[in-house]
Amino acid sequence: MEWDLLSEHIRRKIEKLKKQQGYITPRQLDQEIERNFYDMKRTEIFSDFFEGSEELHSEWLASIKLRLKSIIVTSIDPDTVIDDQLDYERWIEAREVPIRWNYFDRYVTYLRRLGRPSEVISSTERSTKAIIERLGDPLKPISVLQKGLVLGSVQSGKTANFNGVINRGVDAGYDLIIVFSGIMEDLRSQTQKRINTDVVGIGEDGNQINQRIGVGKVQAFGVDGIHQLTSLTSMSADFRKSMVDSNFGFTNQKILVCKKNVGVLTNLVYWFKSSISHGEVNLAKSLLVIDDEADNASLNNLGHKGEKYASKVNGHIRALLNLFKRRSYLGYTATPFANILQDQNGGQEEEGSWTIDYRYNNSIQKLECSLSPSLFPDKFIYKLATPSSYLGPKRFFSNGRESEGDRKIPLIETIPNPDSETYVRVEGMESDLPKSLTDSIDCFIISIALRDSRKHILQHLPGFTDHHTMLVHISRLIAEQNTIAAAIKKYVDHLTIRISTDSLSDPAGIYERLRLQWNRFFAYKVANIKSYLPLDYNTDGLDSKTWEEVSSLVPHAVNNISVKAINSMTGDKLIYPDGGSKKYIAVGGNRLSRGFTLEGLTINYFLRDTNYYDALLQMGRWFGYRPGYIDACRLFIDFPTEEKYDFITTALTELEEQVEAMEIQKKTPRQFELLIKQHPDVLKITRATILKNAREVRLSFQNMLHQTVTFKIEKEAVEDAYKSFRSLFSELDFKPIAGKNSFYLLNTGIATLFRFLDSPASYMAQPFMKDILKAYIEKCSASNKLVNWKIAVKRTGSGYEIKDSDFQIQTTVRRLPDSENIDKSHYYQDLLHEQKFTASGKSMNIVTSGADEAVGLDSLAVAKVKEEFRANKMKEYLEKNGCSQAEAERRAKKVTIPGWIYRKIRRESEGLLIIYLIDQTEIFNDSKLKEVARSKEIDTKIPLIGYAISFPPIVDDPGGIYLANEIMELPVDLDNVNESDELPEDIDNEVNDIV
Repeated sequence: MEWDLLSEHIRRKIEKLKKQQGYITPRQLDQEIERNFYDMKRTEIFSDFFEGSEELHSEWLASIKLRLKSIIVTSIDPDTVIDDQLDYERWIEAREVPIRWNYFDRYVTYLRRLGRPSEVISSTERSTKAIIERLGDPLKPISVLQKGLVLGSVQSGKTANFNGVINRGVDAGYDLIIVFSGIMEDLRSQTQKRINTDVVGIGEDGNQINQRIGVGKVQAFGVDGIHQLTSLTSMSADFRKSMVDSNFGFTNQKILVCKKNVGVLTNLVYWFKSSISHGEVNLAKSLLVIDDEADNASLNNLGHKGEKYASKVNGHIRALLNLFKRRSYLGYTATPFANILQDQNGGQEEEGSWTIDYRYNNSIQKLECSLSPSLFPDKFIYKLATPSSYLGPKRFFSNGRESEGDRKIPLIETIPNPDSETYVRVEGMESDLPKSLTDSIDCFIISIALRDSRKHILQHLPGFTDHHTMLVHISRLIAEQNTIAAAIKKYVDHLTIRISTDSLSDPAGIYERLRLQWNRFFAYKVANIKSYLPLDYNTDGLDSKTWEEVSSLVPHAVNNISVKAINSMTGDKLIYPDGGSKKYIAVGGNRLSRGFTLEGLTINYFLRDTNYYDALLQMGRWFGYRPGYIDACRLFIDFPTEEKYDFITTALTELEEQVEAMEIQKKTPRQFELLIKQHPDVLKITRATILKNAREVRLSFQNMLHQTVTFKIEKEAVEDAYKSFRSLFSELDFKPIAGKNSFYLLNTGIATLFRFLDSPASYMAQPFMKDILKAYIEKCSASNKLVNWKIAVKRTGSGYEIKDSDFQIQTTVRRLPDSENIDKSHYYQDLLHEQKFTASGKSMNIVTSGADEAVGLDSLAVAKVKEEFRANKMKEYLEKNGCSQAEAERRAKKVTIPGWIYRKIRRESEGLLIIYLIDQTEIFNDSKLKEVARSKEIDTKIPLIGYAISFPPIVDDPGGIYLANEIMELPVDLDNVNESDELPEDIDNEVNDIV
């Protein structure tokens, strides 16, 4: 593009200005871009760039603004790391011969040319260096194994990070790098393409092989003393022994991209074991293993049987690691629960402790190997932050930490009851399609037209794609996928004919129906989407559109839509050519569940039934980056699935907070393991096979906030709960505490606490787990912990006032989600039909703010920890993000102080119960709900009674032993769990060929 160099010149000037003054406002950014552009236009040395018309120059300026706003406006918070600091060698700067970062510097230049945000690139530079240093020096002559785990949000850019780590690994001197990329060839091939582009620099370009691509166009290696990395695998071929001859060696660095497949691993182990010199126990080379989707296939599902047991993929990877003298293992995942909970078996160094059967020249033979220790990341756990342009689970679902200003992106279309839907059949279809599915297909066509209406703007945004994809994920069964795909194809054909033949003005025609679909699904969201996005999200390109502007593009939108059933029976693949434009409706199951990127994904129809919450999160292909077209996206799901996403998003958010706290407290990965294992929600998240050895579990609530967020609103229950509360309040000696957050406060003991917990309640027993909480408190009290309790009643809220002689409060307001389609929310439907209320949307908790947890604490101590928290945040922004002093101060002030900051200064002998009186008039706040309250004789002037229990950190926490199925509804016989949603189990009698 003619304006590329102009844009880069202006970027450097504005980045310098931003660094000098600390930050730059969007308005100032606009002004600075214009000023620099016209200054350059008037400068003689740039005169050759400004040939052409004024109209063309105006287009350039608009394009430069679009690009630079994405690059400069986008921000990112610091990463978080938990490591074993006693065993962490800072070796990079200590190298006698400094590392020349040829590969990594080339990669950074490539990212800049792609238009990646400046802060994101800087974050990648910092994180990859921190990770590669923690993996140890590959040139060190001693035998050592280093293991780490990187946590990154779903579809947030983990591949970009590990490609950065790989580039640094090549520069640092690793002899061999192996990337394990899922279990499907589609994902392996996609990862190979990215590594060819981002690391190797040589690969397929169109129909040409061995072409310079990606980083290779920045700088060609193999000359000037910089070696060219060799890839032994290609986009079309995984590793086979026949790829290398008997004289093959490690004279230059190599990389492989492989599936986590027993056959592939057998070939790898055979090759490396055959390469060990006589009399040696391993190869005197360095190995870096990158395990993408590390919670998938790599887990040891048999470890509960004993140290000598391992599932085949797990055992083969550990055998492979033990074939090298210097080896590093780095896992990447978005859901670390299963990785932490898997059995931590020790190593078995004796030869023959792991046997691999293989077939060679028609003869079955055995490889006798030793095993490395488990894949548990005992050296470090590194959590990657996400940039402000990332739209992840917290933007879609409730996370329990929303502040008053937060608004969920209104892109979820809830299917109330899929089993009782109306079905649609058009001519030629052999089976019906549910109305919600045909609605979603209509939305896909409209979304293409909407994006096409902005194409002249969007094509200049970094990350632009002209591909369009819809995902239909209903069943894991191949036959069902193929049947659904065939019916969808017939429906799309029907739409194509109607759109090409119907009149625009026909009131019974297809255009009128699509206009109604626009009004139903798009009009409000397209007009208002900017108000739902963060302040540092670049909203340029999200121009509001009318149906009249979009409808003329519908004929082009519906043309050439290809319906693909992505499974092993059809062999269909999604191919996204660079610079091309494809339109796919992809129907699939497991092959589209993990890792695989669907380009230009807009419409998702997701009715997959699985009880594995971590797997469910991984299936969320709709998370990620949608520059200039987030309002074209929709997620069609049912009520139960939405609730599951709310649950796991809340659990992940809480664990992220714990990781941040553990970094400050300098905890280790082993201590993180303990936290995960004792967290009450984890049992509801992980797969049942991981729990086969956990029929009894030890739980802890230390350093946690546990709340009642779900209520069953029945006349007698609500009245009895309030009556009981008022009786206890009047009996006990509560004292008013003045201040911004005003409370009534009582200092008491366990007996009085239990009187409140045992009182009649309107909250639902699950997920509050009252009996387990009480048992935990009793267990702690036996060790002189949690023996004293503060009970606080919140007095200040934004609801109606309750005033008696001994009692005066403003009730707390908690509402349903903020949405123009609130009546379609499953929370609304639960309230309407079952009188089940969940504090949801922007307030998926009943605690007004983290500061509520400071009640009863010394004011000087509270002020001190707040000051320390802000100072620590400033230090993070200064040291981790490289911010200026002014920018660090500005960002630190914006961070909400979390409740755990106050919990950490509460004595372990003391707990806190906060009682909230929740305003029912704000719950039953429309005509339908008011009628329900009237018909059920619910007095909305009586508040709901909600509890929040704040537990302090407890050293030597005694915990409590509970049956696993007391915490969640687990099958009684865990040994016979239906594992159909998981990976195929290892076949014990399988013998793999060396090929």
